[in-house]
Amino acid sequence: MKAQEYLKARGVEVTRLENVSVGRLSVDAEFRFAGKRGIVASPRRGSVSDRYLSLLSAENVSFVVAEGDSSLFFYELPQKGKEFFSVRALRPSQSKLFPSQELFAYLSALLRQSVKRKELTNAAVSNLLVARIADEKFSKDDEWICSVSGTAEECSTLISRVAGKLKGADINTEGILRLCAVLAGFRITPSNPDESARLIDWIARVSDDKKYIHGLPLALSPVFKAIGESSGATILVTSAVGAQFSVLSGAKSEEMVLENGSQEILALLQTLYPAITVYDDGYLEDKTVRQKDVVILVPPLGRLMQLKKNSSIVSSFCKGNSDSKKYPAEYLYAFKAIEQCQANGIITIVLPEGILSGASHKAFRDWLLDAVQILGVVSLPAGFCFTGTSIRCSVLFIKKTEPLPSDYPISMIELRPEDFESDVIAETVETIKAVFKPEDHV
Repeated sequence: MKAQEYLKARGVEVTRLENVSVGRLSVDAEFRFAGKRGIVASPRRGSVSDRYLSLLSAENVSFVVAEGDSSLFFYELPQKGKEFFSVRALRPSQSKLFPSQELFAYLSALLRQSVKRKELTNAAVSNLLVARIADEKFSKDDEWICSVSGTAEECSTLISRVAGKLKGADINTEGILRLCAVLAGFRITPSNPDESARLIDWIARVSDDKKYIHGLPLALSPVFKAIGESSGATILVTSAVGAQFSVLSGAKSEEMVLENGSQEILALLQTLYPAITVYDDGYLEDKTVRQKDVVILVPPLGRLMQLKKNSSIVSSFCKGNSDSKKYPAEYLYAFKAIEQCQANGIITIVLPEGILSGASHKAFRDWLLDAVQILGVVSLPAGFCFTGTSIRCSVLFIKKTEPLPSDYPISMIELRPEDFESDVIAETVETIKAVFKPEDHV
């Protein structure tokens, strides 16, 4: 992260400087913080030497932010006549902004430096955010301020909260403190749907992709937010964290089923969405009748599953097949979602391209056309559905209509990577939102 991006995220105004130096130290910008002068420096190597810090103190500088290879270095002069000392971030101020995308990227880099084993990332990020959100709720900031310049011993309580059940060999204590110190200057509790979407997107990106696949891209959050705002009772059934969570903002009655998710992520989601009923797995086996106006489904991908003898799923597609037959997981979740959705309700399903185009899935597609009204299919670019994979997925918008119209239009939209660029994404979102508006498909 660039120093000036960090300062901008903190709400600090920065003035760029040209051809300014102190000795051989390049000074790129200056700023005012806590009523004192600060500068942005570009040392040849990450940190700034004591010699240059001494020169800067004579120039009436109280704060120094230096850019390293992958980290930022901070220095603070407590008062004139004293010496600069190293801190982990600028101290918190009363006005705390929500992190920018650039700041989230920097937090990701710090997190990678803090957790020695990637598979433990879920636990660390969950503990970190649960602790931070709880302290923001009760305006408890002392432990976080301690992380700016305190020793590991002085900040041991905060380190323990973030580490949780992780052992000392699994974490870098100094890395944890740097992460907490940066976070101390920001508000992490979302105050609106856009901030919720950005936080969920960050959680998805830093989650361990071997245990937990990433979800839909942030650019699609407005689509799912619009679905939630225009609906009544809503359920989100998902095997990933991503933009689909935006449906929970504004819906009148919500439930969430997190399939195959880690307990750490589950605990975090319960903190972020305290008013929502959360279920841990078991969607296919749930026999409770809770019909919904809207069902959002991101099923487990690429798995074969067998219907259990006491399964609550009743589908004409399965009739005539032996009890031992295995079906793609996407089929079974789709059957359940359609059953759960009430008449004239909307179902949104994310499916891999192969199910919508492969010859071996023709029978399923034929059944689907006979069972529900297809409002539209939005094909996403390869890799956009689940970050870090080459999987190409489509978002299927369905209306549970009885009786089915004899003839109706189906919107077919194929998106390209350039459709997600900043200058065209708003138009792309409006095009997709038009697909699931019931009045357009009467």
